[in-house]
Amino acid sequence: MIITKEEFSELANHQAHDCVTIYIPTHSSGYGVNEKHDIITFKNNLQKARQQLEEKGLDQAAIDKVLRKGFRLLDDDEGFWKNQSASLAVFLSEKIVKVIKLPIQVKEKLMVNSSFFIAPLLPLMKARKPFYLLVLSKHDAKVYEADAYGMKKIDVEGLPDGMDDVIRFEEKGGKQLMRRAGASAGSGATEGANFHGHGAGLADDDEYLDQYLKEVDQTLWTELLSTQNVPLVIAAVDYVLAAYKQVSKYKYIWNEHLTGNFEHEERNSLYEKIRGKMEPYFKEDTKKALLNYYNNSANELTSSIPEEVIPASHFGQVSDLFVQKDQHIWGRFNEADNELLIHESKGPDDECLINKAIVKTIMNGGAVHMLDKEKMPADTEIAGFYRYST
Repeated sequence: MIITKEEFSELANHQAHDCVTIYIPTHSSGYGVNEKHDIITFKNNLQKARQQLEEKGLDQAAIDKVLRKGFRLLDDDEGFWKNQSASLAVFLSEKIVKVIKLPIQVKEKLMVNSSFFIAPLLPLMKARKPFYLLVLSKHDAKVYEADAYGMKKIDVEGLPDGMDDVIRFEEKGGKQLMRRAGASAGSGATEGANFHGHGAGLADDDEYLDQYLKEVDQTLWTELLSTQNVPLVIAAVDYVLAAYKQVSKYKYIWNEHLTGNFEHEERNSLYEKIRGKMEPYFKEDTKKALLNYYNNSANELTSSIPEEVIPASHFGQVSDLFVQKDQHIWGRFNEADNELLIHESKGPDDECLINKAIVKTIMNGGAVHMLDKEKMPADTEIAGFYRYST
């Protein structure tokens, strides 16, 4: 699940007195579903939102109009609530209703304000950072497309199912290659062909491993990888992995791999094993941005002062914005007058200035990096690397 810039823009640009934002962690199975825990949590947030809208002075008819679609979700306990992901985000106003099932864990949050609180969506706004996983053995070859949020199996036409599924005599792109046996092998295939004294098909001998892996590599290259430059991760026993690296023409085989036989591994279990190994890849952009910040910390291209960074984000000066997770800076910024007010706590007309800075940075083509406190480039809730000196 990736939030498109258009979806983000629709939520980010909406301004009204009745913007209700609700985030709750959700359950896809088990106790949380059986006991309707998510439904109860969501209902409690809707009731709190009603109270806050009343405090803002909205009449009951207006409040009902904002919240009615949220309350309607409560009735769909067989469909909607039994088909959840890691978290749920709901955005309600008189003119906008948006419900997003999130594949990431977020903290429970209710905010009633003049704009939607969209900072928790930030991880889903980042580039997908896709990669491929090849599960490889003598008996099987499977390919998965994955990213930071999930993985799915993809069908690659012509990919052999194993050494015994391969013969030599099919032409593919004018080259003599190994190919799957049987009628589906196409022109030039010879079902039941003999090889160096062996009977029909390929024997499960190491002497044929090299040819089988070449066919796997050629098929992947032709059907999938020739136009790609993303990591290919291998899951295989050591000697199969080493042999495949020797024959593969793909330049982006990831240095980390899964060692063992994963022919029968369930997809979710396999993804959990591989995701941790890909963490450095997911964090590459943030690592480079932090390095830029540190290398320029002595000049005017960086700032960790909220009073400087927040206006700069509005005016398109921020190339990389660094924000501390789960933090708020309350106040108001008048862009026309370049007037910034920051308050110790949330006032009646205040908005989260970090949320606004995130929105403005993204809409102006910058990148945003949400970090734990200890990973921030300075002891602050917000910092910026600028496109040019301010």
